[in-house]
Amino acid sequence: MPIPPLDARDVWDFEAGAWIPFVPPTTEADVIAERERRLSLGFHYDFGDARGVHLIGTTNADMEGWDEVAKGAQAAINLGASNSSFTIVTGTGQATVTAMEFQSILAAATAFRQPIWASSFAIQAMDPIPPDYAINDTYWL
Repeated sequence: MPIPPLDARDVWDFEAGAWIPFVPPTTEADVIAERERRLSLGFHYDFGDARGVHLIGTTNADMEGWDEVAKGAQAAINLGASNSSFTIVTGTGQATVTAMEFQSILAAATAFRQPIWASSFAIQAMDPIPPDYAINDTYWL
């Protein structure tokens, strides 16, 4: 007689003589958690000058900070001061950017983030959601 399963939903495979563990179906909440993880990884931004390439952080705390800078940069642009400078801190270090340069960082952030959002929505619409959705990057391209 086989030893009892670890989970009451496990199934005994008579041919293999082993328990097949129950794997709960992937939920939309699982996909959302993976989306949040991927969104928080950040992206590299090349300033194209001596400042070099910086890792732009995109955790929730980072995004809150970037929102503050974005509002200040937009206000400067609206007031005709697009060359006003801001000091930012990235995952690479400190950098000074103008209000207009920050708009380029925001555009790069959109290019990084939007495909992740779109992929998340496409995965969530799958029925069933593939069990390897988190480890198979082809779902996230």
